[in-house]
Amino acid sequence: MTTDFIPDDEMSSTADFEAALGQVILTALQNDIDPWGTWEYRTDGANLDTEVMVVRLAE
Repeated sequence: MTTDFIPDDEMSSTADFEAALGQVILTALQNDIDPWGTWEYRTDGANLDTEVMVVRLAE
């Protein structure tokens, strides 16, 4: 990511997180970015590194 993402609203619930995640995935798809696969998020020493897997569900 070339710049830090700054959300427009505060995130205070699981529903807020799901909505933000959905928006990121939708935006990626609309811009021909393939979101499927495993992504690592490193927190630069905060000891909370995370791996996220995005899988397309069967229709």
